[in-house]
Amino acid sequence: MTNLNEEELQAVSGGTEIPYLVKPGDTIGKLAKRFHCTEEQICRWNKIRLTDPLLVGQKLVLRF
Repeated sequence: MTNLNEEELQAVSGGTEIPYLVKPGDTIGKLAKRFHCTEEQICRWNKIRLTDPLLVGQKLVLRF
């Protein structure tokens, strides 16, 4: 699992899937802002609902 900084985010493009491990304090909204996508996209990519709680250690997929 990885956390990307801004430089790494810019280097990744075109439909690349990035695994992400949920950390304490993460929310779908915070992840959407950090990874420059929408909450709805994160939910769709991971087959979760916006109302579903994120669990520490949960694996998510983010796409760019």
